[in-house]
This record gives sequence, structure tokens and C-alpha cells, in this order.
Amino acid sequence: MKRLLIALPLAAFSLTVSLASGTQSGPAPLNTLPRYGGVAKSKTLRKLDQEFIAQSLKQYRQDRRAASESSVSEGWSHFYSSDLTTSIKRFNQAWLLDSTNANVYYGFSACLTEQGDPAAAHRYFQIAQRYDVQNQGANKYYERLTLYYQSRKQTASRNAGAV
Repeated sequence: MKRLLIALPLAAFSLTVSLASGTQSGPAPLNTLPRYGGVAKSKTLRKLDQEFIAQSLKQYRQDRRAASESSVSEGWSHFYSSDLTTSIKRFNQAWLLDSTNANVYYGFSACLTEQGDPAAAHRYFQIAQRYDVQNQGANKYYERLTLYYQSRKQTASRNAGAV
């Protein structure tokens, strides 16, 4: 028992140190966590982020919002395909491009809901609301979720009928 009491804090400390240093030895790679898990990135990862931003801005003629919305669209496409890992990666890219884009936070909220973390999903929904004062993004969010759940229900019905 005494060993366990010593080992648990040591394991937690090791995980914290590895995440803070930018390594991906934790339970999930940083790019699969909303806003990269809020962890400070290594110099190498920051450089890769800057290269991605520069490439995106070049493609979208220096329009951060347009580049961010493109990544948001990709995130939703992966969400509809039930590929939550890639979806979060795309929402993270959108966040890098425009951290004030409410649609990014709605995307994180949807993914976290599907991953079974309603408290975190609610927090991201609240952040989205701060940037979406006219609720235009919220309306789109609810439409997207409705379509997603209708599609899942139809797929489940078809699969049940095929058995």
C-alpha cells in the first residue's frame, strides 16, 4: 500500500512533465485534445504550428477567418463520419487560425458530447456563446447535431432491419 501511495503521485508527475515538454506519451496525443489540452507546446511543435498557419493564410489570401472556417468544415465532415479524433484535430487547426471563431468551440462541444464528457462539452459551448452573441453559430450547431443524430438513427434502423 505504501508503494502505491508513492507510485501514484510519481506517475502523475511524470505524465505532467511529459505533456508540458510537448511529448505525446500521455493517454492521448495533444492534437487530439481540444485546444491541444491547454498544454504549453515544445519549440518544434510551435514551429510546425507557424508553418501550418503561414501555409493556410497563403491559401486563403491572408484571411484567417476563411482559413479557420475551412478547417471547421473539415472538422464537421469527420464528425459526421464518427471520426472524432480527426475531427478534433481539424477543430484544433481552426482554433490556431482564429481562436475567436465560435464555430470551433461548438465543434469541440459536439466531439466532447460524443466522447461522453458532458461537463467539458458544456464548458466549450459556453465559450462558443461568448463569441456568438447573435447565436448564428448556435443555430448551425443545433442543425448539424440534428442531422448527425438523424443519420445515426437511420443507420441503426437499417442495420436492425438487416439482421
